[in-house]
Amino acid sequence: MAKDKKLMQSDICNGCGICVSVCPQNTKLSKADDFDSNTAKLAIYVTKGAAVIDSAVCIACGICTRNCPVASLTIVLA
Repeated sequence: MAKDKKLMQSDICNGCGICVSVCPQNTKLSKADDFDSNTAKLAIYVTKGAAVIDSAVCIACGICTRNCPVASLTIVLA
């Protein structure tokens, strides 16, 4: 993740999963030969109807923020 910024999520997330599908980190990780969707540590994923951000994996590129249909994701200064 970028040292000077991080991804934040608001309570309005509807769990649509668009952020998961557009995330370049998730795409990169899913191309690994040993990728297992049940155990993989992704930058962003959806569980219980809302997106969850793993700040250890997220690079805070902002692509998900531009694609979120409800504007629940924001890049902020860390």
